[in-house]
Amino acid sequence: MLRENQLKLAVAPADLARLASEAFKTAGVRANARKLTTVYYDTPRLGLWQRGIALRVRHDGSGWTQSVAGVAPGKGSVNRRLCAASPLAGPEPDLSRIADPQLAAAAQRATGRAALKPLFRTEIVRRVCPVSPAPDSAIELRFDRGTIRAGPRREPICEIELAAKEGPPWRLYDLALTLEERAPVRVEQRSRAERGYALARAGRSSPVKARVSVVREEMTAVEAFREICFVCLEHLHANREGMLAGADPEYLHQMRVALRRLRSAFSVFSRALPKPATRPPLEEIQWLLGTLGPARDWDVLIAESVSPLLAQLPGHHGLIAMQRAFARRRADAQRAARRAVASRRYQRLLLGLAAWLASESWASLVPLDAARTLRQPVREYAAGALARRYRQVRRRGRGFARLGARELHRLRIAVKKLRYTTHFFAPLFPARRASALLGSLEALQDALGGINDCATAARLFREARAGARGVMLREAQDLLAGWKDTALAEHRRQLKAAWKAFRATERYWKR
Repeated sequence: MLRENQLKLAVAPADLARLASEAFKTAGVRANARKLTTVYYDTPRLGLWQRGIALRVRHDGSGWTQSVAGVAPGKGSVNRRLCAASPLAGPEPDLSRIADPQLAAAAQRATGRAALKPLFRTEIVRRVCPVSPAPDSAIELRFDRGTIRAGPRREPICEIELAAKEGPPWRLYDLALTLEERAPVRVEQRSRAERGYALARAGRSSPVKARVSVVREEMTAVEAFREICFVCLEHLHANREGMLAGADPEYLHQMRVALRRLRSAFSVFSRALPKPATRPPLEEIQWLLGTLGPARDWDVLIAESVSPLLAQLPGHHGLIAMQRAFARRRADAQRAARRAVASRRYQRLLLGLAAWLASESWASLVPLDAARTLRQPVREYAAGALARRYRQVRRRGRGFARLGARELHRLRIAVKKLRYTTHFFAPLFPARRASALLGSLEALQDALGGINDCATAARLFREARAGARGVMLREAQDLLAGWKDTALAEHRRQLKAAWKAFRATERYWKR
């Protein structure tokens, strides 16, 4: 979401012009415009892009500059990139002029003997306004308007870039929230390179899954908490556009996964976090989860019950009518979910939580003992957190064969928390030692998730039954109920085997 100490906000053209006018007037500087033409190069097989490298040549009206960027591990919420710039005599790239040895070697390996060719270009008009929102802070507001061009395809650019020149990067979020109060803005997570490559390939996007954990052994507990949360926020926002387009229900599912992981991160570190300070962000997370939940419930019910039954009984009038009724309810839930994700409240959640995490404004509320806990090495904290989660699962699973729906739901939540915690802290322990536990947790979560889906389906059936009319519709209800009863019995059998495997796993963090 934040690259090279920069934050990018998409905005409507009229709002861009108004915000720019207000910023230059307040700063008391002239709004000088520059035209920037940037051409991105790669091999015919996209060798650079496949290695996470972007090569561009830019003309700013006075000369040519080559820039090479590659992803590098970050810290403190910033998606940092290695970046090297060098002047050129003309518009052709020259890999021998890359000053950074690491980037130069990576670029040479990626291209080999293949020739570089222009893939796409951006043409923008930029106006830069310097602002100082605090004595320790200097930020450039870059108002960009233009186009990405890839052959005959075009995509507009209408953005405000916030670039931190001096002071802490978290000031960018505060300034972005101030701009959001004046006009609807949207965090633009994609770089120009990402947008251009997508346009050039004319490829369809796909749902984004959670990234591998960014936790490293040299981190403190509070650094790990912050990094985990930022990865969850990026996972959430990366699926926003696909979810709003409504082409694939997996986008919505991944947004819910990101939110649950985010909520779980707060829970994992709850012993050291001040509850009064965490309550507001958790309330916003819960608001969005509650809004997305019904749409996902209807997706699962239709995909896992109605559609399989219709495949076995094609042409059954009651099932067809029931499918249409369920689809209408799903459409209503999807509209509500899209309104929430398209809302300014969603953007404020994103920016507000990022500012909260990056600035650590809550640190003054942390008691002394908790502060020491937050400063301890993350591996020490991880071992205690994993042990507590493990004990919770064992405690809630006692006598699991006799557990009712409510107790099984609590066990499912505990299993999910232990699984997320294991993923969060995975880089701190040898993978082979954690693999058996992860495998048993996945099996447990699948079985318990299936049981929970059956309980959710029963609730949705009751809602739908109230409006059911006619013999065929009631028969369809009975068929669906029977389908779920069979599925429930199978999930309980799976649970028995999964629980046995879980009991046999070692607590690898104890070594």
